[in-house]
Amino acid sequence: MAQEKSISDEVTKYASNIDRDIYTVSNIPEEVIAVIFAYVSRSPKGFRENIGNVIQEEQLGQERAAKFHEKWVLNYGHASVAEHAAVHMGIEKVSRLFSSILELSNEYMSFTEYSQRYQSPVKGDFYTPQELDQHGSLKKKYVELNNYQYDLYSDLNDKLFEFLKDTISTPEGMEERVHHRALEKIAFEDARYALNLATYTNLGMTANARAIEDSLTKLLSSKYLEVRKRAQEMKEEVRFSVPTLVKYANENEYITETRQGLEGIAHGILGSSPSNTSNKSYEVNLLNWTGKNSPNAELESIDEMVKAILFEHSLSSYTEIEKDINGRSLEEKLQILNKSIEKLGKFDNPVNALKLVKYDVEFVISEACWHQLLRHRKVNWIVKEPGIQSGITVPPHIEMSGTQDLLRKAVSESENLYNELVDNNLPEVASYVVTNAHNRRLLGSFDLWELYHLINLRMSEGAQWDIKNITRILAEKISKHHPNLVAPALKRVD
Repeated sequence: MAQEKSISDEVTKYASNIDRDIYTVSNIPEEVIAVIFAYVSRSPKGFRENIGNVIQEEQLGQERAAKFHEKWVLNYGHASVAEHAAVHMGIEKVSRLFSSILELSNEYMSFTEYSQRYQSPVKGDFYTPQELDQHGSLKKKYVELNNYQYDLYSDLNDKLFEFLKDTISTPEGMEERVHHRALEKIAFEDARYALNLATYTNLGMTANARAIEDSLTKLLSSKYLEVRKRAQEMKEEVRFSVPTLVKYANENEYITETRQGLEGIAHGILGSSPSNTSNKSYEVNLLNWTGKNSPNAELESIDEMVKAILFEHSLSSYTEIEKDINGRSLEEKLQILNKSIEKLGKFDNPVNALKLVKYDVEFVISEACWHQLLRHRKVNWIVKEPGIQSGITVPPHIEMSGTQDLLRKAVSESENLYNELVDNNLPEVASYVVTNAHNRRLLGSFDLWELYHLINLRMSEGAQWDIKNITRILAEKISKHHPNLVAPALKRVD
């Protein structure tokens, strides 16, 4: 009895309570937590009982956990168990190119990144690719470019701030210093378009071991040396928390060889040079949408959602609902749909039926905008490499202040070195000198549910102008085909 009481007392160190049905578990190694949770599928014991069992083992059962994961997760493929082991990681002094690749490597990882909208970068804080060690002249030009662009950024920042002070007066009731601080933020938010993707950034990452292993496999198979080296460092550090679950994350031949093969096919069909270059600031091309090939695209979309709503909230089969809906008017269907969203507040998510309406869009947007948009993990992204072929985006305040020449100098110098690096068979290094102003071409596939989220977040008062413009254009394009579906989303940001 004394031993049982002692174990019970010990359990309180790891469970938030010992007498209620719902509790949190903490202060236990992540791989051990994963095993404790995995036992529930095969054992009638509660989690706290299993905690009591591992307390009696050395190192809180870590050796047994390692053997369990080796057998069931790594050998038998029960990967879902690894989702119970979470890791928090700080990632510092990596390029913005690396950060974008990392954030796209798995949609189940969570990030918070150093923001160039709120923090001013420091001169000299940029990544220099190791490949340039064998090219002394190019390395010198690369370093000089980064320092030159920082000086242009600093000059742009100062000139923009003075312009904004002269043109935007302090609002009544606001202290001048508070107003000037807001203007400073606008200035360096726009001046950053002169910086490039080599600029250092920091990220905080939280993810489960399954997502991390998948991410590391992709990163270790990257064409970029920085990405592979940083991924190896991440793997070594992650193993302090989950030593077994990521041990087999390595370069994947399928990824590397398939990429090389597909690049060869694409070059053979389309050539290795762009057929044209774009001078537009940005583009939003709606390629596909639910109901595109029907006489009434919106009606088809409404039908899909209304049938799903009635299916969820009735006892009828889908076939029965379909027969009923076919005989109802558009007005009746809209009444049902509107009931599902009429009480939708600023911080609410819409019903799942909206996920049945789909969109495919081609975007041509600035790197500055892309690094915001990529954080929308519910969108399926297909992305080209950074390049200089799709034009640039010039911030409106830079145009209004007459400082375009400074930005265009930064762009021109980047493009000159980009071409020289490509000519010297260093296309991966060339990606780093692409500026935040340069546009990237990409595809995004998403649903109406995600469109509501995009509009709510990216058209709000505090949204950055670039991504706000893109989201507004996107909403306008979709509204041409689905006006009654987009209108409620726009009302939330009016």
